[in-house]
Order: sequence, then structure tokens, then C-alpha cells
Amino acid sequence: MLKLITNNSDLLNKVKTGELINGSSLDVLINVRSLVHFGSKILTHPLCGNLRPNHQPFRSVIIDEQNGLVDLESLSLIEDAVHVYESSKLIYPNEIDELTRKDYAFIDFELMKASLIQYNLLRRDLF
Repeated sequence: MLKLITNNSDLLNKVKTGELINGSSLDVLINVRSLVHFGSKILTHPLCGNLRPNHQPFRSVIIDEQNGLVDLESLSLIEDAVHVYESSKLIYPNEIDELTRKDYAFIDFELMKASLIQYNLLRRDLF
């Protein structure tokens, strides 16, 4: 089952299926890592957009949620991403003003939009 894992509530409202992580972008990556350990496969790069952690409080990843063998490529991707975020200063969504938060949420949506369309996760009633 395809699923979006995100800490961006604005983006979650635009998809068919997803899970909201209340926390930082690092919390999203740690959650995805746990799902990978149970066999899920990462479909979008966890560092998409090549934005530094201190420049983007939101992180979203599409996974194929499965239970089975660990996908080594997904594990490598997520471990590298977690390492980048653990060694960086983070912006927390709840620490920024609403207008700035909306701007960051929009950037996250734009970064994910093509993948959401590709994997048919975007809600049709939005268009």
C-alpha cells in the first residue's frame, strides 16, 4: 500500500492516504526508517529538493508499506538522510510564525507534487 509520511498537515490534507508525524523533519525520517526495518520500500528520496535541514522544517516521503524483507537500498537512503538531519540544526514547524509556516508547507507540496501524481496519491477533488 502506497502511503505518504509527512509532518506537513497541509500536504496530508491533499493526499488519499498518509500519516501525519507530529514533530520535526527528523522525526519523519526516523518514522520512515522504522517502517523500512519492517519491510517498507522508499519510493521518493528522503532528501528530495536538496534543501538543507535548517532551511526546511517539513519533510515528506512516499513509501510502499509492506511487511517483509528489508529493502537494502531504502535502508541505505534513510540511514544517510537521518545522519544528515541528526548532525544539523533543525527548524521546528511549531517555532515559526503561521505565514512562514504556510510558505514552507507550500514548498514541501511543490517538491512532492510530481511524485504524488506519479503514484496516484493526490486527491482528485483538488483539481
